[in-house]
Amino acid sequence: MVFESMEAGEAVNKQSKWAPFHNEGEWELACFLMQNVGQTKMNEFLKLDIVRKSGMLFDNVCSFLKYMDRLHTGPNWACEMIDVQGDVVVDGTLKHKKLELWWHDPVECVQELMGNPAFWEVMSYIPECAYTDANGKNCIYDEMWTGNWWWDIQLKLPDGAVVTPGHLFSGDKKVWLVYLMIGNISKDVRHQVSVHATMVIGYLPVSKLECFQKKSQSLAGYHLFHHAMSLLLCPLADASHHGREMHLGTYPHPLAYVEWFTALQHWDPISGLYIVSHSIIDHIVQPCHLQAQCGREISREWTLANILEKATSFYVNLYIDLDMFLALE
Repeated sequence: MVFESMEAGEAVNKQSKWAPFHNEGEWELACFLMQNVGQTKMNEFLKLDIVRKSGMLFDNVCSFLKYMDRLHTGPNWACEMIDVQGDVVVDGTLKHKKLELWWHDPVECVQELMGNPAFWEVMSYIPECAYTDANGKNCIYDEMWTGNWWWDIQLKLPDGAVVTPGHLFSGDKKVWLVYLMIGNISKDVRHQVSVHATMVIGYLPVSKLECFQKKSQSLAGYHLFHHAMSLLLCPLADASHHGREMHLGTYPHPLAYVEWFTALQHWDPISGLYIVSHSIIDHIVQPCHLQAQCGREISREWTLANILEKATSFYVNLYIDLDMFLALE
């Protein structure tokens, strides 16, 4: 376990809990400099005579950053090469493009978040029911662990197992960063940037894919994105079936990660859309845009926060992205 092993290492090496810094004062100063001061001004500050005479370990920004690099940085990075074969022919050979996928093991990232003592007081390991009335007739759907879905999955798991729902999100710039947070941590806490409850789990490759003809570059880009995501999330797919031992507070429990929907099998002739429902599958195809199937009326109980738990079936929206839908089909 990450934090317990760090603590044990400090005890064996007789290190201070503020290591690699001398004391709490140096640690607080380091935190202040990293959060509030740029490197140029930081260097000027550290070169002041009064700072030099204080006996601190670092006297310039270079030595300061070397100490910062000695701090725990989380799971190790790995790099996987993706060989993309295009449809452009040069000298009788199809052009290729080598791309890099940098990633953390997402299960190790979940273990890091679950084992972080800073979150233990704001973390839930079991589903809960909350009501607005004493008779228990009006449910409150607030945190993820109050949703019906969590109860449904928990009942399918062996004793001692804990559900850990993962939230993934990304952005499209020069590099696609993929972030992970877990629903066990209270939403009021995990949405705060300063508490570091969100972890970067991957840098997806971005390329103009000039090894493809212009007419096929768009679809090839979709295929590349979803292939990279399937590689990145493969450990989570395995954990969803077999569980993973991890440290929750002071007791080990297996991890279950479930966030899947059925394949495209049931077609609605009226809307022209496929209908899917919650499922547990053994591989990832790709994410997609869903619309809840509501029938003649939309339930007033549905909200943005609880729609995935309240609705039992969904339409796959092919109109938002036709290329993505064709890739799914």
